[in-house]
Amino acid sequence: MNDILDLPAERDLPPEAALAIRARILGFVSPPPPRIPRLRIAIAAAVLLAVTSGAAAVVWDRPERSTMQVLAMGLGELSPTLQEAAERCLQWNSPQRQTRQNPGERPVPVSLADLAVGTERGDRTLVLFMNDVGYATCDVEGTGTARESGGGATEPWPHGDLLPGPVQRLLLTSTEADGGDVSVSGRVSSRVHRLVLDHGDGHTTTARLSEGAFGLMTSDSRLEADNDPELVSYDAHGTEIDRRPLFQAEDQLEHCYTGPDGKRIYGKPTSGCRPAEKWGR
Repeated sequence: MNDILDLPAERDLPPEAALAIRARILGFVSPPPPRIPRLRIAIAAAVLLAVTSGAAAVVWDRPERSTMQVLAMGLGELSPTLQEAAERCLQWNSPQRQTRQNPGERPVPVSLADLAVGTERGDRTLVLFMNDVGYATCDVEGTGTARESGGGATEPWPHGDLLPGPVQRLLLTSTEADGGDVSVSGRVSSRVHRLVLDHGDGHTTTARLSEGAFGLMTSDSRLEADNDPELVSYDAHGTEIDRRPLFQAEDQLEHCYTGPDGKRIYGKPTSGCRPAEKWGR
């Protein structure tokens, strides 16, 4: 496994426990009937999956029709395939199924009105729903065909509408373990008026922002982790307000972030904590 996406060292587990958790994460759902995995997200056909601090990172094989790319921000921009994938995700993440799969845990009810970001490349689609309670996500391959498969999960927001600074990355997919074509989505605070992925080699990709959500999709495979790509946020005056490594886990951020009571809620324990920022919907 590429060390960029490995769990942080302090989270290392005994070999038996690590193998058991990996086996559960790498499970996938193939209807009928769809089954929502107990862990945070499962992706069919994923060759590598790591989940840390409420953010998912996935590497998938490059699809044959990789030139087909769609990035939609909201329900009104969905292609027919993304629309079908979104409806399928709602079935997989229904409150009834959530309750059956996770007894005692609070379900995250979502509807099509909560669709924030949809991405499509080749025959794979990824949809992200967000509302006051939490988020739900699904990856679907071969949507609407006989070989349709996929997986999904939901999770309540651990700290409500508070973010670890101006931006919170929720999902990251890439065609290579160390870069390639990437898709990134998440949420931002009201301070963010422009968000850019700096590839680290002189190239950039600008994210689309809509109602506190962001999404971006690179159009080529030049991005490499060795170049230290970063998400860079700018305010309304064009001033840079935040810069963070694309592949860095949330609990490994350079700064820690505190809630209104002053207690640390994000990041590593350090002396330089900053106030968490509110989701800018």
